[in-house]
Amino acid sequence: MSGDTLDRDVDALMLALTEAYGAAAVTPGGVSWLRVHHVPVRRLITRLVRRLWVTGESVPPADGPESFVVGRDSAAIGYVSYDVTDAGVAYVLGRQHEEPQPAPRNPHPEDAEPPSHISNTPVCATSWSSRHAATLVPVLVELARRGVSSTVVDASTEPEQRFPEPLAPGITVLRLPDSIFAREGEPPLPWGASLSDGSCATVGGHEIHLGRLARLASYVLVCSAGCTQPSWAAVLGAEQWLDGVLARLRPGVLLCSNDTSPLGILAVDTAERRGAETVYVQHGAWIGSQVGWRAQHCRHIAVMGARDVRVAHAWTRRADARTHIVGQPRFDALVGVDRARHSAYLWGLLTEQEGAGPSRIAVWSCQPFSEQRLAGQFDVIAEGLRSTSHRWGLVIAPHPAQSLSAFTPLLDSAKDITVAVAAPEVGARGCLAGADALISASSTCGIEALLLDIPVLELTLPATPTLELAEYGAAQRCSSGAEITVALSRIDRTPATVRIPDAARESICHWDGHSAAAVADLVVRALAESSAS
Repeated sequence: MSGDTLDRDVDALMLALTEAYGAAAVTPGGVSWLRVHHVPVRRLITRLVRRLWVTGESVPPADGPESFVVGRDSAAIGYVSYDVTDAGVAYVLGRQHEEPQPAPRNPHPEDAEPPSHISNTPVCATSWSSRHAATLVPVLVELARRGVSSTVVDASTEPEQRFPEPLAPGITVLRLPDSIFAREGEPPLPWGASLSDGSCATVGGHEIHLGRLARLASYVLVCSAGCTQPSWAAVLGAEQWLDGVLARLRPGVLLCSNDTSPLGILAVDTAERRGAETVYVQHGAWIGSQVGWRAQHCRHIAVMGARDVRVAHAWTRRADARTHIVGQPRFDALVGVDRARHSAYLWGLLTEQEGAGPSRIAVWSCQPFSEQRLAGQFDVIAEGLRSTSHRWGLVIAPHPAQSLSAFTPLLDSAKDITVAVAAPEVGARGCLAGADALISASSTCGIEALLLDIPVLELTLPATPTLELAEYGAAQRCSSGAEITVALSRIDRTPATVRIPDAARESICHWDGHSAAAVADLVVRALAESSAS
């Protein structure tokens, strides 16, 4: 099946499910279970639709009592990937009627009380990943310099993703209690509730019972996978805690870098119920085909470049949304980047791990794809490097959400190439300025590289989305090892500095070293609007 067909069927199922059961459960603040959990439910339904198309007419019978969905660890830290079992497929098609009883959970955890010592601050920011923190810190520091204080709600559940200690007076960090994300209890649609209203939807020639599909989706929301995929019980606890914090802070603006996943949606809704303006700052590059639904919730949307305005308009849920081109606050640091230090790190890494340094070094900026997809990309890259007569070495730069264990099989399979792995705390951002080329499919580091005039090789492999930098003349498109060899050889023969048209650079990212100040200006204006309303 084509990607368009898959997206169309998933969209239709999500719409039908929302219309039939979206109001079946809401938080005390009035947020529908399908709205707050849109991302994990959509992932599950996407896998179900893909399987139904592959299954065709034959649906394998379930082999005895079996759970309807099974979870497995994802290549991305903090995410669980859910798959529909044979029993789950048979159930949504009405061919199996016995539901396995869920394992007992703790339905009545203790309430987590908001801190009592906090007081009013004009700005409240939310963060639960290192990418959010890197984007928001420069803005909050600039606001503090102007005398605007802020409180950061750090909702991370992984130590390496935590917000750093305050870097300036006027910035306070509150941690959302870990106990909230440990909550596991009843799903939004209780096991005993009747959902048999007879509504059906057709996918791949199969009739899906929407009530049963709603039940299937509920299975995903019993267990909590931390801040990225909280259970329904965790969502209820988080909303209660956020509401208590915002009641004490009384901010005029909520500032965030994710308003699509469960915590972002909760924070935006809670803040707006309390009369705050909401500002979203784009923390990573957008891929137009990556999201097919109304994903943006904030009123103000601050984007990197002109090309992102079109995507923002397509993704926003609001008629009153305003889009602002500000660049990227964390790119401000590129103005004074130490290229020599980055270069020394790369050479030292390859010399330490491989015992020798090649003439040129490429950095592969990874995304948290599955290990199978990473292996496919690595095979193509390795093939391209082998044909460069050992002139090129490779440094693999993990994404902040990736575990190093994902790269062990790649290193074990590497033959006849010089390759090393950067430390997770360094990543591509901490070393790309010393590279002779950057290789990536969809990493935001591709944009940082082009801003520094470092040649970018954009991997255009089957079923792999890219940032489409090549369409702007800002990258070399590579769909095979041979094309990577050609691109690296071309870089070898030309001067190290490769320039791209200013118009292309501006469309991809407005970069003048003052993005944090531009976002701070936006926040100050939003504060004035909040005070006037």
